[in-house]
Amino acid sequence: MDDVTLNLITLVCFALLGAGIFLLVRRSQAENERRIAQMAAENGWTLEPIRAPLVWGLRLKSAGWTLEALSRSSGAASAPGSSNVEMSSTWQADAPGSTLLIGPRGSRVDTGVMGDMLTRQVLRMALGMDADGLTEVQAGSAALRQEYMLWAQQPAELEGLLTPAVESALLAWKGAPVLVKRTSGGLVIELRGVRLQKAAELRSIIQLGELILEALNLKGVAL
Repeated sequence: MDDVTLNLITLVCFALLGAGIFLLVRRSQAENERRIAQMAAENGWTLEPIRAPLVWGLRLKSAGWTLEALSRSSGAASAPGSSNVEMSSTWQADAPGSTLLIGPRGSRVDTGVMGDMLTRQVLRMALGMDADGLTEVQAGSAALRQEYMLWAQQPAELEGLLTPAVESALLAWKGAPVLVKRTSGGLVIELRGVRLQKAAELRSIIQLGELILEALNLKGVAL
């Protein structure tokens, strides 16, 4: 067998391997899309696939909330080693009130007054005027406080929100860091830098949002 024939056989093998991988990936994607559509139908949610030149993903809606999982392109060429695509997943409900914030607790060095000022600055940048009067709250279980920072303008409201079901859902989430915030603009759950695509992940975030709404109603927290 000469070198030309051997090279041709190698190219054909790689082509077949690539085609097989593509078919497996596409089949997996199709199955996941079917599961999402089935999940929406079974729960009476509206599923809206989004496919535009600069934004793509999906939108799920119910009577009480909306979930968007999107990728957005700036349309500009990206520099080597970087991407011009921004991904996000956002669940939101029309449930405004005093500010409550549950966010991931990263590694933090105690820098005293300067550290507190920096934290306040970050909160102000993220929440604007809704950050006024926020206090870090020592509520929930020790396991929850180890994973999440808890802030509220009215600490008793945050304590009322942290039902066992809500705590369990927060601790069970193992994906990208989740940020829960209730402000004068409504209730929002954010995952920055990631577009949720799997049916199970979408369901988990939806269930977390619905549990929080239920806790706010059951505990009489002002909506």
